[in-house]
Amino acid sequence: MRISRRLFHLPGKPVYLHMKFTHRIDPEKFLIYELDNCPESYFQRVNREEYFELIWFSYKANIIPEMQEERQYVYLIPPFRSVPISVKDKQGYLIAFKRDYLEEDDKEYALDVFNLFNIQGQYALIPLDPDTAGRLVHLHALIDDEYHHPLGTYLVLKSLLKVFLLNLIRINQHAFLNQDINQKRVYQFILLMDAHYQTERKASFYADKLGISQKRLNQILVEKMHKTLTQLLHNRVILEAKRRLINSDHTIKEIAYQLNFEDPGYFSRFFKKQTGLTPEKFKTANPD
Repeated sequence: MRISRRLFHLPGKPVYLHMKFTHRIDPEKFLIYELDNCPESYFQRVNREEYFELIWFSYKANIIPEMQEERQYVYLIPPFRSVPISVKDKQGYLIAFKRDYLEEDDKEYALDVFNLFNIQGQYALIPLDPDTAGRLVHLHALIDDEYHHPLGTYLVLKSLLKVFLLNLIRINQHAFLNQDINQKRVYQFILLMDAHYQTERKASFYADKLGISQKRLNQILVEKMHKTLTQLLHNRVILEAKRRLINSDHTIKEIAYQLNFEDPGYFSRFFKKQTGLTPEKFKTANPD
């Protein structure tokens, strides 16, 4: 598809630039809502755990009496931790994005983002100073405009999000001056798990890749993510199973084989143990 956009014109002769429409924004990989219009269905969606969530909000003094003025904060919720967050009585925005929007080839930046979202374990809560809040207002306006623009592109949105996140990283830079080696190991584990969870379910594989003992790796994951390696792997498998049950026409038997379960019966028992529902009942309760 080609789009002609008139840039400028000489007397009697318009000049057009022909550009190829590429890198369209995928609404399943980047979402933006105003908190007072955020559908409850978002917080209930099966694949919520796949997103980095950024909830930027303000409290008014009449909500918290001891506060003399409105203050602004950001909740940062990392993937695989869809913790319940109340948006009641909060004014602001929710931005949710998948890892596609991080420049993982820039490893220092990607690690800083990962650290930012994992500062406090389950989620981070960052107070915003007035200067940073002012910059974020302008950046949010640009992000929102690009997201809703008919010619909006993934590349521009990704760049704007990077600037937004770098502003948050800057005000928390003291937390990164001595980057925790264990935080780096968690980040490396998450990358490994995403790449291999369908075929590798043993702790020994991941420990060997990271060059540490299984016991030490499990200690680090519990400390930083409050979950064991087995729990994280099981959560990742279930997340993918749910996605395929809802979004594909494959049979439960086929999905079991795709996820490296040799026995479909064992897959069904595993799924029910983790979710409380059989795959059949889950699929029936979540039609396309």
